[in-house]
Amino acid sequence: MAVAQRRRVFDDHFNRYVEAGLLVCERCRYLFPITHGLPILLPYKTPLHHEFAAEYQREMTHLSTTHTFPSLPPVSGEQFVMNSFSKEWLDYEYDGIVWDLSYEDHERRFLAEIGSDAVRTGRNGIFFEAGCGLGLTTEFAHTNLEADAIGLDLSLAVLKASGHFRTHPFLHFVQGSVFHPPLRHGIADVVYSHGVLHHTYSTREAFKAIARCCSPSGMLYLWVYGPGSQKGSLLRRAAYHLEAIVRPAIGQNPDSITSRIFLNVVSCGYLAANWGHRIRNPEVQAYSFQKALHAARDRFTPIYAHRHDYQTVAEWFREEGFRFVERVSWRTMPSANQDNFRRNTGVRGRRAPQVI
Repeated sequence: MAVAQRRRVFDDHFNRYVEAGLLVCERCRYLFPITHGLPILLPYKTPLHHEFAAEYQREMTHLSTTHTFPSLPPVSGEQFVMNSFSKEWLDYEYDGIVWDLSYEDHERRFLAEIGSDAVRTGRNGIFFEAGCGLGLTTEFAHTNLEADAIGLDLSLAVLKASGHFRTHPFLHFVQGSVFHPPLRHGIADVVYSHGVLHHTYSTREAFKAIARCCSPSGMLYLWVYGPGSQKGSLLRRAAYHLEAIVRPAIGQNPDSITSRIFLNVVSCGYLAANWGHRIRNPEVQAYSFQKALHAARDRFTPIYAHRHDYQTVAEWFREEGFRFVERVSWRTMPSANQDNFRRNTGVRGRRAPQVI
């Protein structure tokens, strides 16, 4: 309420929660449903569209002859990605741990990723997260930047986020595609994406799409898989080659008996590895079997898992007009995340210098 009063937006309509409704675009004649508090802003239909139409058929009658749900073809592989990650994240709980990090370390990592300049740039502005999952980082962004924080995700994890944070008026969750972000170009002071775009058919094209949302003086941060897992120890190289061989088969049929047996066996390996990490670093959080299974699914079920080095990603930033580009050091991360961060690629860029 204090933030709303400072912004002079606190009135009788503030914090009104819309459980179900329709967003109507008169220019394109499309209808975008809101279900369970979640706006579905995809350019194509999903099962949620059909559920909404069946439940609100009578209310939609006067619009059904002039407007339709969007019917563009999905981007290559997107429907598979939606189904795979929905299954993976809907089983996750808000229990203070995500992956093997505490929420406190997760928040510290986020602040180290965007840097102090972004905290100043984004204060009282607009923050956009592409691939928000359960919405934790989106919430951290509002807490630290006092920003209107928008979280977009393709999977139904965003449905869970919308419900969990339903009483928070400055958190806005939508189901959408990173290739068609439903935001005005240049709207966001800070654009953030961690661990998402490499799971699309083209990391480069997805990056171009979200970069358009960044304001002329804004900052964009991107974290993707790097080449570190292809190098390092003999065990790590062996694990990478196993992943490359097995993922196409598991990804095409993750619910088969063979896939389930394989994922359960691999989950035991994740439990053992997590135990070893915790012996070396007590800040690493313990896996339950469910979290280990989640990690195994995340590694072996996606059909796309591209890896990109810093030079490649930095060139993408420069091509999209970012002049101040830097690699984020793994040494700035919480100790529990340093090893993972070191093997991958985190880059941030700014289109104009910070004016203080």
